Amino acid sequence: MSIFVLGIDPGFASVGLCAALIEPDCILVESVAVVRTEPSGKKRHIRAADDNLERARAIAKEIARWVDDWSPVAICAESMSFPRNASSAAKMAMCWGTIASIAEAHRLPVLQATPQEIKLAVAGRKTAGKEEVQAAVEGHFSPFAAKCIEEIPRSQREHVYDAIAAVLACEDSEVIRMARQMAGGKA
Repeated sequence: MSIFVLGIDPGFASVGLCAALIEPDCILVESVAVVRTEPSGKKRHIRAADDNLERARAIAKEIARWVDDWSPVAICAESMSFPRNASSAAKMAMCWGTIASIAEAHRLPVLQATPQEIKLAVAGRKTAGKEEVQAAVEGHFSPFAAKCIEEIPRSQREHVYDAIAAVLACEDSEVIRMARQMAGGKA
């Protein structure tokens, strides 16, 4: 039986997704994607609140599809940060609301790691830059994972790297240790 976790880099304009196979001694990237949403534009005379709701629905629909397709045992995500302005914070909260709702509907635990925990787990230091995190992620996975990432437009890859890094940062969680046992390994 294959056991997967879903890595998520939460956002509103871009959500990074990663389906990761849990093996007794490693984690393998099976699929990656970026969900993109954009504001509709004022030309259509749509209120911002209605537009944001449509964008949140698009994010929810895609995350739910990934949960249905991969049947993960958990969701691993970068914990919610608090942006400097109210509009960004509200949009991030809407994305997290969709994640929480989907997790609850499917009875999935949500494992979270702060940006500093992710950097430490992946690159070895809390102050690592994006390039260091990306290099560490690239070095950790197989050529198949690199090929999957290459299919993502370069400008959007950081979201995939962050979704993968969230999985790596949660690797020592009780949930993933149990998943490794189920996959035939030892805790």
